[in-house]
Amino acid sequence: MTEHHFTRSGAYRIARPPRLFLAALCLIAPAGVARATNGVVTYVWTTTSQGFGPHVDQPTSASFDVPLAAMQSGKILYSDISNIQLSYPGLTLTSFTPTSIGLDFAAFVDPVTGAPIYHDPDQGLGVVGYQGALFSDSFLSITFDAVAYTAGGQQLASVADQYNALNGGAPYAGYPTAGYWTAHILIIDPGVPEPASWAMMVGGFGLVGGAMRAGRRKTRVGFG
Repeated sequence: MTEHHFTRSGAYRIARPPRLFLAALCLIAPAGVARATNGVVTYVWTTTSQGFGPHVDQPTSASFDVPLAAMQSGKILYSDISNIQLSYPGLTLTSFTPTSIGLDFAAFVDPVTGAPIYHDPDQGLGVVGYQGALFSDSFLSITFDAVAYTAGGQQLASVADQYNALNGGAPYAGYPTAGYWTAHILIIDPGVPEPASWAMMVGGFGLVGGAMRAGRRKTRVGFG
């Protein structure tokens, strides 16, 4: 508690709060709510270019899930991807799997927004939907955090992720296609103080109470 004093000359002076009170506040402050990590992030695809060619179309819908903790780490592993949902006009897709581009077996994202950062054009992930055997004559694939290339192998500076589709072995998408993934974050269990934080908070409140009781026993106005 702040103490007020008058000096012999009549000057007004405010004393600092007791050190015990400040120490208690320092204990309470770090014991805040822990960072929420128990949740899921759903990535949803948006097509920006259907490209060109004999058959131009785009995915009807495309999404997949990753753990919130994986996104917050800034690195989504191949094994983090689940619940892949893909559909495309004219294709019957019955099986789904993640895939890797390059040897990183990971995609790098902004840990706050979840947006891919495209740190390496030769690396990234993808999601695939197919009928029959993997990479059969009918499938849809969409890259994730992998910069697109032309048919001649030239990197497309204006195109990031893209999709490709085959129907019975025939191209079923224009080229080059383009689009992007948007992260939708769902926190299943909001962050709560951890056991150690609870102990610090209880101890801090106890010290605050003690400091306030001690402060009430002191003379609040005096002449120095």
